[in-house]
Amino acid sequence: MTYTLITDNPTLADFCNTDAPLLALDTEFIRTRTFYAKPGLYQLFDGQDTALIDPLQVTDLSPLWGLLQDPKRISILHAGGEDVELIQHQSGALPAHTHDTQLAAAFLGLGTQLGFAPLVEKVLGVSLEKAHARTDWLARPLSSAQLNYAADDVIYLYPLYQQLMEQLAQKGLQPWFIQECERAVKRRSESVAPHLAYLDIKNAWTLERQGLGILQRLCEWRLREAKQRDLALNFVVKEAHLFRIAERAPVTLSDLNALELTPMEIRRHGERLLMLVQDALANPDSWPAPVQRLIDYPGYKAELKRIKAIVEQAALQADIPAELISSKRLIHQYLSWKWRLEENSELAPVLLQGWRGELLSAHLS
Repeated sequence: MTYTLITDNPTLADFCNTDAPLLALDTEFIRTRTFYAKPGLYQLFDGQDTALIDPLQVTDLSPLWGLLQDPKRISILHAGGEDVELIQHQSGALPAHTHDTQLAAAFLGLGTQLGFAPLVEKVLGVSLEKAHARTDWLARPLSSAQLNYAADDVIYLYPLYQQLMEQLAQKGLQPWFIQECERAVKRRSESVAPHLAYLDIKNAWTLERQGLGILQRLCEWRLREAKQRDLALNFVVKEAHLFRIAERAPVTLSDLNALELTPMEIRRHGERLLMLVQDALANPDSWPAPVQRLIDYPGYKAELKRIKAIVEQAALQADIPAELISSKRLIHQYLSWKWRLEENSELAPVLLQGWRGELLSAHLS
């Protein structure tokens, strides 16, 4: 099947005049040292025509954003979380509707994290070329082999989606699938509140309140710095180094050196890091409460076992994989709500919402 490589604004505007309600969508990008992904190519297939859009040459992508944000369209993706993040950052908004074939495959018991090529082979019987998966999509020119690889990602995504949707309809699972696609997009579009970034640091729970107060300020600063400079978090200051600072509360550059920070970290950020430590030490009233792990609560093991059994039974009855209904992370979210938030109705956990709530809520109480 042929494709059009779009490198100018008029051609993009013309393609985006399509009336097609379904758009198979993929993106190619690079994300190594940067906080935000750098787009190298956008691929679209509307059921008839395939477009490979070069964002390094097209200067006005607004027709593409308008197409994806049209509430009459459905954008079909596979494992589309990073694609959604990229589009939101580049356009300022999410696609109006997204359906993810990886989630469809999960509901059908084909695998909860199945990659695109294996799924295409399993459902369509087509073996896709994998040689260009690690292409530098910001390099130019792109070869015809690379462009063919990129085009295949949407050309086969379209019929794959159609077959999976037919199977979901036969099993009565389409409404649950649509709910889960909406939840997945919402989750990927929500960013971590800077003042809570410290909770993502490994072993933060081992720190006393002073250490947490320092760590909170360090992590909030690092997240803002990373976004402002478009750097991956660990290219600002490494996570392990932030933890050492929080643990030791250094007061001089010599103290920082003793913690084995990199010369670049100390040269660029040393004074700032020390100021953040001093600010935390001067304001003990603002220190967070100690982090209490769920596994330390009385009855944790028994409750975890009970919930897993409920999930397994619900999965059998609904004929869907248990791991799709709940991960350990979702069980922990439920227990945190139950034990820490005193079952606040305004913050109901995922296990009690939507289709999961239909399956589980009567049994979890």
